[in-house]
Amino acid sequence: MGDEWKIDLKIPDIGTMITLLATAICSVILSAAEIAYTMMWITSAYERNGKDFFIDLLNAKALTWTAEYIVVAGSLLLISSLFFLLSMAISLYGLNTLAKKEDKKVHTTITFTLFVIGMVLLFMALISAIILRYL
Repeated sequence: MGDEWKIDLKIPDIGTMITLLATAICSVILSAAEIAYTMMWITSAYERNGKDFFIDLLNAKALTWTAEYIVVAGSLLLISSLFFLLSMAISLYGLNTLAKKEDKKVHTTITFTLFVIGMVLLFMALISAIILRYL
């Protein structure tokens, strides 16, 4: 008798959906910007130094300042962008499972852990770029 007034709405968790969507959008924007910025560094260094720049990148014994800058900061940026892309993919997967099955639990800790690792690597890349530039 007590359950006759109970309303069972099948609405997914809107707050989690908005959070996962915002994380996915921020991750893809940051990742695309990091990849474009790294490619811009490599292109401008190639334009400035010519064909010898790529040989300088491959020669680990005598790296110039520009090659060191590209190798260290560029590698950190590209690894960070990979973490952001993984965060975006897991976020979109969680969003899809949440939209299809309203009782499915989404593990947001994995998404946010990957996002935080990407942010830490981005911070390390910027600090290493500043250190390599001014020291």
